[in-house]
Amino acid sequence: MKNDSFKTRLTRNLWSNFKDIFYSERIEDTAVIQNLNFTATRKQKKAIVCYLTVSYTADWGNQNIGRTQPLEILSIVKVLSDLDYAIDVVNCNDMRALPIIASKDYHLVFGFGEVFYQLTLKHPNAMSIIYMTEHHPDFADREEKKRIAYFYERHQKKARIVRSGNYYKSHYFNQQYSHLVTLGEVDPFLKEYKSPFTIFPTGVVNTNFVFEKRDHVTTRNHFLWLGSFGAVHKGLDLLLDVFENRDDLVLHIAGLSEEDEALLTPKKRANIINHGYLNVKTETFLELVKNCSFNILPSCSEGFSTAITTGMFHGLIPIVMRDTGFNRLKNNAIFLEDYKVPYLNQKLTEISARPSKELANFSKSVFEFAHENFSNSAFEMNFKEIIDTIMKNEQND
Repeated sequence: MKNDSFKTRLTRNLWSNFKDIFYSERIEDTAVIQNLNFTATRKQKKAIVCYLTVSYTADWGNQNIGRTQPLEILSIVKVLSDLDYAIDVVNCNDMRALPIIASKDYHLVFGFGEVFYQLTLKHPNAMSIIYMTEHHPDFADREEKKRIAYFYERHQKKARIVRSGNYYKSHYFNQQYSHLVTLGEVDPFLKEYKSPFTIFPTGVVNTNFVFEKRDHVTTRNHFLWLGSFGAVHKGLDLLLDVFENRDDLVLHIAGLSEEDEALLTPKKRANIINHGYLNVKTETFLELVKNCSFNILPSCSEGFSTAITTGMFHGLIPIVMRDTGFNRLKNNAIFLEDYKVPYLNQKLTEISARPSKELANFSKSVFEFAHENFSNSAFEMNFKEIIDTIMKNEQND
């Protein structure tokens, strides 16, 4: 104790006095979860998942989940546990966590972010699996800059890059990883990876939803933008420019952040309804989706947006940009070929004029596709198949 520095003793005393004040924050902000599935009874390989630790710091069984990642991470860890890995989980961009795990020798490094990148450099002999929850960073950066320039051209307002380059940086791809798994498009990776793996994300489901045929004669004029932070990236500014000059179509907005609202300043019109943040598990959300035919997201770049999977779970027909992450939907989506306002205006006229019977069949097909492909059980099964294939290929090499 006498050998402790003044700084160490001061820190210890301060922490002992204040730590309980921040008890909840200490739990929620855990940077590293260690030794999942570890046993001292036998020798195990070690794996690290670079993603989020929040899966292990909240009671997901008894609270609203507005995000899909926590449960997907639990499935990822379960699959690796079934292969008898001892597993650590670390927040993907928390570089302060690296010294905590510095002494460990990992056999498998999975995930993304700066921590993933640094760990692949530190463990060059480990199997590395990069997990793409976004588009290729070069594509995302280029396309977001186009949208920002187009927004300035129309409104003389400067938006900033908010969605690209946070978790995937161009220099991460100067090296090749053992394997690549993507939620979105495979084309950007085919040059470096002979067989990139694809997987659909999950979605958020209101279990009280019962599929019923909508009155598409009315609901085909109602479009839901179910978004999050980065509204220019996700094309809401384009939709506002269309709907602010029409009275025949209605735009419903959910998930618009305060910063984005201040930037876009939507006009107060009867056909533009900002619902604020919506809890998918509520009756309010059910009423909204029953009154819409479409879930529209003219985003410039995605992995595969869970706003779309969530809408499809509730029978909403997705309207998305081609080549931005959704191509695997094929005939289960309406694809936009351009993001310019005149094109969108004309396209929405065509879409809203589709026969109600056609839209009813489309909605039913979308609903069934979602429940077959976007459930938690489907994600876990598909991830297991991917990992099993990877392990088999590694053994054969």
